[in-house]
Amino acid sequence: MFNKFTTAGISHPAQGSAEFDGASDYIQLDTPFSYTNHTIAAWVSTDDASNIGFIFDHRDANDDGIRLLDYLNGKIRYSINANDLDSNYTLTANDWIYLSATYDGSTMKLYVDGSVDNSLSLSGASVSVTTNAKIGDGTYENFKFDGNLANVAIWNRALSSDEINSVMWKSYDGLTPSETNGLQAWYSLDDITSPAASLANMEQLAADKDATIENKAAVTAAINALS
Repeated sequence: MFNKFTTAGISHPAQGSAEFDGASDYIQLDTPFSYTNHTIAAWVSTDDASNIGFIFDHRDANDDGIRLLDYLNGKIRYSINANDLDSNYTLTANDWIYLSATYDGSTMKLYVDGSVDNSLSLSGASVSVTTNAKIGDGTYENFKFDGNLANVAIWNRALSSDEINSVMWKSYDGLTPSETNGLQAWYSLDDITSPAASLANMEQLAADKDATIENKAAVTAAINALS
């Protein structure tokens, strides 16, 4: 799995992001998420900090899997299977934060703006759920995210604090080779309101990778749906 929708960077997420309406908008990842060790990171701004909204969700009917959500009363919840880690930080509507959740096989960590906000010792957790993950919605619960997201990224390893503080200010093109190590997906979402620009960037990426974009009309329609 690798997804990179745009190559343009953002100097501040408020200047380029995708708006999720809390009703119908979400992104379905195209392959199952199966990374026990991982980092999930994104610039996040919620329109309603009091309600539940999934930023990332990948779980089955038994609640096994990984979740990162805007939880009740402005708290952020990061879960691996039945293990929940809630933030000390309280979200405020319309404020931007850089949110990162990491697991290295022994400790869950939740970062806010590059600093560890909370952590939980958890040895030997296993992620084997075959459900395709979603960004902006729950896989088994209908709690869609209401707000804006940008630079949503997934690694198959736990990034260090130094790495998180570095990548949070970068576009995809600014990442170093070491920072792209283990990178599985990167959704810039920075020109989502311009379908033509998004398609042009995707075409350039396809040319760079010597690949072909299938069904350009459907791709453009999907981007328009998020505009």
